Amino acid sequence: MNVDVEIYINNIVKFFKSNPNDLLNLVPKEKEDEFYGKIREVAIENADKGEDAPLTQKQMIDICVVLNGKTPKEDKVVEEKLESYIMGTKFGPIFLN
Repeated sequence: MNVDVEIYINNIVKFFKSNPNDLLNLVPKEKEDEFYGKIREVAIENADKGEDAPLTQKQMIDICVVLNGKTPKEDKVVEEKLESYIMGTKFGPIFLN
């Protein structure tokens, strides 16, 4: 087991033991152990990839969403391509140059 992961998990548990209302804002009380287990899994995956063990904000949100019985949304990269340098508006054409 990675030492960084264990330190990270211990700090998370310590924080939520000191601030139980913050935990209840994220997940139901009965899923507390499952919450810590999922955090451990993702932290180990991060460490195995050579990344930092602490979870990203999105990873933490995804865990909370799953534990609350919903499906996390995938990040969608929105790419807009300009078809032309001229954009039509109700005031007439605008040149995007």
